[in-house]
Amino acid sequence: MSKKVFLGLNNTAGVLTRLKAGFTQNGIDSDFYSFNEHIFGYETDLLLKYSRNRLSRVFQKTSLIFKLLIKYKYFIFDSSSTLLPAHRDIKIFRMFGKKCMMIFTGCDIRLPKEVEKYKWNPCRDCTNEYKSFVGCVIDTKPEMIRMVEKNFDIIVSAEEAAGSLSRKYHPALFPVDLEKFTYTGVNPGRKLKILHAPSNPEYKGTGYILDAIEKLKGEFEFEFKIVNNVTAEELYKEIEKTDLVIDQMLVGFYGLLSIESMAMGKPVVCYIREDISAVSPEEMPVINANPDNLYEVLKKILLNPSELIDAGIRSREYVEKYHNAKFIAKQYFGLLERTI
Repeated sequence: MSKKVFLGLNNTAGVLTRLKAGFTQNGIDSDFYSFNEHIFGYETDLLLKYSRNRLSRVFQKTSLIFKLLIKYKYFIFDSSSTLLPAHRDIKIFRMFGKKCMMIFTGCDIRLPKEVEKYKWNPCRDCTNEYKSFVGCVIDTKPEMIRMVEKNFDIIVSAEEAAGSLSRKYHPALFPVDLEKFTYTGVNPGRKLKILHAPSNPEYKGTGYILDAIEKLKGEFEFEFKIVNNVTAEELYKEIEKTDLVIDQMLVGFYGLLSIESMAMGKPVVCYIREDISAVSPEEMPVINANPDNLYEVLKKILLNPSELIDAGIRSREYVEKYHNAKFIAKQYFGLLERTI
């Protein structure tokens, strides 16, 4: 029997695109399905389009489920979305012996009551506009989480957002395709270049970052650039030219921007929640800061910019060890195999 893997449907921050690359590097066939082109330009293998006619739509969905049953052994979904309401597709897949995994990336599972006990958290300044953008409906999340826990074989979740889960889960290790990222490192012999690329300013704590930057401009010469509303490829070009990346000040752990930046040898400043920092690998090179101490952290960096060279080297090594798409895809595939 084929051990081909289905991937779908949201591709939050390009996680499934990178996971597919990892499967390919392991010689495992996989296909990524989605209902829409990705906002940041990540590639999709198969775009699903349904008819507006109700009868035709029912036929299309039934036919699709039948084809997927024949073609795939393992199913990986992200951000709670599946093909049919109430996880009817997942129930069918599992009834025929297929194994199903759900990957949560953050906003899709995070509950305010679980993170607001921390002074700095991504829900404190979150706007209704951003909640709508990421599909965050607080009132329906608990029931959604309960249904996922009931219907999926395996759950993978971002550690900082997993407080709402009541059953066993595996901490998410977000993958990066290292073949696409060249080490460029840091050039401290010039005016230091600092980059911030917020997907959403309130969620990333951009206001706190700007406050610290404005204060430092009166003391040091450096370049600071904000990049947003660009494709992934355009963002990568900007990261290549910078020396230091400031990711976020509220979420509590580093995301894909940090991982991709570190893959290029760029040191990253980011807020790592205390409880997560305590159990993170000792060699994690992320420079930890929060809104209370960001000014002091950046001032220390600007006083000793040459130290960023070693930080950049360690950043690339860390990503090679912990976020290599080939390694993570193999790990996830192993989880699916072990559920048999």
